Amino acid sequence: MSRFRRTTARARQLWIGMRLNPVAERALARRDEPVEDDIEIPSGIPPELDQSGDGERPERDFVPTGLAVGAAWSWRLLIIGAAIAVVLYLLSYVTTVVIPVAISFLLAAMLQPPAAWLIRKGWNKSLASILMLVAGLAAVGAILTFVVQQFIAGIPDFYDSIVTGLRDTQAWLESGPYGLNGAQVAEIVANIQDNITNWYDENQQAIVQTGVDVATSTASGLGNFAAGLFLVLFTTYFFIRDGRRIWTFLTGMLPRTASEPLRYAGGAGWSTLVQYMRTIVVVAAVDAIFIGLGLYLLKVPLWLPLTTLIFLGAFIPIIGATISGIVAVVVALVGAPNGLVTALIVLGIVLAVQQLESNLLQPFLMSRAVKLHPLAIVLAVTAGGFVWGIIGALVAVPLLAIVNGTVRALNRYREARREAQSRGLEGEDATAEAVRVSAAASAAERARRAAGSKGTGKDSTDTGEQAAQEA
Repeated sequence: MSRFRRTTARARQLWIGMRLNPVAERALARRDEPVEDDIEIPSGIPPELDQSGDGERPERDFVPTGLAVGAAWSWRLLIIGAAIAVVLYLLSYVTTVVIPVAISFLLAAMLQPPAAWLIRKGWNKSLASILMLVAGLAAVGAILTFVVQQFIAGIPDFYDSIVTGLRDTQAWLESGPYGLNGAQVAEIVANIQDNITNWYDENQQAIVQTGVDVATSTASGLGNFAAGLFLVLFTTYFFIRDGRRIWTFLTGMLPRTASEPLRYAGGAGWSTLVQYMRTIVVVAAVDAIFIGLGLYLLKVPLWLPLTTLIFLGAFIPIIGATISGIVAVVVALVGAPNGLVTALIVLGIVLAVQQLESNLLQPFLMSRAVKLHPLAIVLAVTAGGFVWGIIGALVAVPLLAIVNGTVRALNRYREARREAQSRGLEGEDATAEAVRVSAAASAAERARRAAGSKGTGKDSTDTGEQAAQEA
């Protein structure tokens, strides 16, 4: 028998064996059976791993359930991670729009609650939004103007302090343990000046080219800054005025079964962001007051601009205030009388305030407001700074707070919907009931947090339901 005939005979035997395989026969027979829609798959197990079948997936006998579940989770997480990476990659090409919108979102979270209070008092929505936007801009402009004036006025004293410090250093080198005389010190200074001059002569052309590039980028940057500032003001106004309407429009493009829970979850995420912004303002104020008071008492030059820098840096949690505090230490070392001692005292004040923030403010304020662990905050700031620099570090924690609040709200909705279905509600009725109960629970939790108590009685529940209906 030729090789071709032997191969043909083996293929025929293999085909006959497959046709006579009982597992294959049952699979073929199931194709003609009607699909039952009321089969419930146990929660937490992917459909492809459901063990309700009668052995139609023989590999289940050889793959452990834990490994199969882990594999199912793995490929889903890989797809989600790839989608997030693609979104970030696309957003990196439109940073001129993304960054102003992100900043305006944070500003709206601070300005929208006062505007909503004015609207509840009978003010026109547009007038209240414009008033809060103008008031915020006026406050920021006044603070920056005052700080810049103080900075300009303090530069001469700071320069005199640097000159005095250099003279004291020269005197210490001459009379200190090194015993250098004036000629040796002058020679050292002359060598330093010669090195600087030689380096400048060798790199003069590169310096000129760098200056031209900086000037060109500065002109371009001013144009981008003006466009970004206009976009920030424009979007902040509409976020304050029509934020709810915008979110309702976006979620209205989805099916009702998805739009209602997502609309509720988005509102919960927004509430979390508002609480975060309130808390971060308090934390930044505490850091700036204590460290600024220490700088003032120690007579550190430029203490007011440094205090403002510490306040602004504290909007990047944990890391921002520490970095701005290091700047204050360097200024105290260079410009303050008894620079080394003063710098050590300033360093001690910065570390003490950071301990106060980490052990008191973060657990009792930040964790209660947004329910984020300090480790998650540090990792979010680091990742955001690595991806988008300072802006990424600024918006990383608010974004994480929104995601955390949204996911928690969706979990509450899922539990409420399961309970509604157990009472016999189905479809849109179950969705509406789940949203109502979830919103009432969220509002009751906010009321208890605002009251500073853990009451679970009827009064707090009624307050929560009333707030949910008003929302």
